[in-house]
Amino acid sequence: MITGTVTAAAERMCISQPAVSRLLTLLEDRTGLTLFIRSKQRLQPTPEAQQFFREVERSYVGLDKLEKSALNIRNAMTGTLRIASVPIAGMAFLPRVIARYRCAHPDVTISLQTRSSTTVVDWVSSTNYDIGFAAGAPDQPNLQTITFADVKGVCVLPSSHRLAAREFVEASDLDGEEFISLDPMDGNRAAVDRLCENANIRRRLTLEAPYAAVVAAMVAQGLGVSVLSPLAILDLGPDKVCAKPFVPEIRFKFSLVYRKDLVLSLAARSFLEAAREQFVQLFGPDGLRFPG
Repeated sequence: MITGTVTAAAERMCISQPAVSRLLTLLEDRTGLTLFIRSKQRLQPTPEAQQFFREVERSYVGLDKLEKSALNIRNAMTGTLRIASVPIAGMAFLPRVIARYRCAHPDVTISLQTRSSTTVVDWVSSTNYDIGFAAGAPDQPNLQTITFADVKGVCVLPSSHRLAAREFVEASDLDGEEFISLDPMDGNRAAVDRLCENANIRRRLTLEAPYAAVVAAMVAQGLGVSVLSPLAILDLGPDKVCAKPFVPEIRFKFSLVYRKDLVLSLAARSFLEAAREQFVQLFGPDGLRFPG
């Protein structure tokens, strides 16, 4: 239909001329249609052939779309990615990861929700979400849990604070300071409280908040100081707060969780690679625990 001759069709298909003739005869037998009239070494298409060819063209358009769809899926270019996260990762870190990821995957639909670790684990466990980021390592038999990052805590201070000029802040420097605490059930708060109690360090404890990002915002308002994960201050510039290494060392962790019985999609795997790259760009490779 396209070339007008059996010879040209054979060359285009990289097969012999007799093979093309056999295929035409077979097609006519199977369809029960007379598709061509042989005239002077050329094939004259019948009206039925023209109609049939239009249907074939529609099919090829559909096959071309399928091929493009397969390519997009293979390259994680399309699809939906549902992410649940604790605020420490979801408030500032993951938006940066999404921005990096979207540069190469602009057509993937992404949903990011921030909740407590318990809710994140429940959502991922019930397959409502593809991956989750939770504090610590939740114990769920149907979930795979991998520590994603383990970073050193920093002492977060208002930029004008007396300790801002220090190279590092020791626990003893917090004596008498207005200290903004995390939630009483938070394991990192328990570690800081235990350290100060053992060293007889007396802080003023009149402020607390459930999420590190909120604590950091309160520090930025000059309400006090705190010891937090460096992820909590990603969106706060040096004009708002300053972060100093804290001695002795306190580690802050968060973990990746996903269903053991479900294979991670290519989109999810590509996103996690973007998360690895973003973390290393921000904090260096030392705190990264998620394997490549």
